[in-house]
Amino acid sequence: MVIIREVKTRKDRLEYVEFPNKMYKDVPQYVPCMVMDEMANINEKKNPAFSYCDMRFFLAEKNGKTVGRIGGIISHKANNIWNTSQIRITRMDFIEDYEVFVKLIETIEEWGRKENLSAMIGPIGFCDLDKEGMLIDGFDQQGMFITYYNYPYYAEFMERYGFEKAVDWTEHKVYIECEDIDRIDRIAERVATKNNFRVLQLKTKADLKPYIPRIFELLNSEYKELYGVVPLTEEQIKYYAGQFLSLINLRYISIVVNENDELVALGILAPSLVDSMKKCNGRLFPTGWIGLLKDIRKPRILDMYLVAVKGEYRKAGVPAILMTDIYKRAKADDIEFAETGPELELNTNVQTMWEKFRTDYEIRRRRCWTKNL
Repeated sequence: MVIIREVKTRKDRLEYVEFPNKMYKDVPQYVPCMVMDEMANINEKKNPAFSYCDMRFFLAEKNGKTVGRIGGIISHKANNIWNTSQIRITRMDFIEDYEVFVKLIETIEEWGRKENLSAMIGPIGFCDLDKEGMLIDGFDQQGMFITYYNYPYYAEFMERYGFEKAVDWTEHKVYIECEDIDRIDRIAERVATKNNFRVLQLKTKADLKPYIPRIFELLNSEYKELYGVVPLTEEQIKYYAGQFLSLINLRYISIVVNENDELVALGILAPSLVDSMKKCNGRLFPTGWIGLLKDIRKPRILDMYLVAVKGEYRKAGVPAILMTDIYKRAKADDIEFAETGPELELNTNVQTMWEKFRTDYEIRRRRCWTKNL
């Protein structure tokens, strides 16, 4: 018999967060989450998203053992902006047992119906900086710190229950190899000179901090048409800045401004944390932080977190400035390649940026599912 219980205490939250870390501990492609940050993400006293989201989290038990987990999110802001009536599924993991899966899904389904909602979607988070998308292809590929990993049977169970595709995201591997880099560099110089653009020279995190509000303002503006996106609040901006500042290396952040110091474009890449997270299983203390600092200071691989270009400059050659700036630093540091985070499969504005580089396209594919209630 499968028993579902709601996460209420700190002990419950820790069990909820660590369940996938334990279930996938022998899977080479799985990358543990950072336990400390994820504990904050599902805590209503710490995560500002609770100001516009109702969130509940559940664990599944069978024969006295935890066998699954699931979260539900009612984003009132998203439903208002997108004129929808949806409940979001998030952070769902379960053993290969259809009964366990059904009990978890039914829990979210019943909550949605009680709230007179019309559909379930997911996996998707409380905002675009939260993890989203169920892996449906690329199970043999090493995962990323910022994405989910799951077994192939997840998708089989979703289809069996009646879920259908809402959208897909794809991920790509971009090598630090480009035969046309000299030509792209010349284009970048012409564009910068003609428009009085410059790339910020960030030497310390203190140099970056004054630009953080403007970075998120640009993201809110340029990401607003993407699937399910809601603008971040001022409190969320502070929250994410606090989490991300400790994980970045300034050499791989490129910010382009105009003569009035207004943001034109940005590219935020971060050192891959795969090695350190796997070694410490997501726990920084007592010694996990040593490997983390090593990954940050001397990376082999980069993760592309965020890329945004102000709308009126997308066709003006500005992407060339971002690409050459990051390329030169990555090449000097002997970076092997960079991996993109999930990109909507039809988001050609971003995907065409890599067409001049040696690229392994669609190494992983993810899906957001939907089902009427």
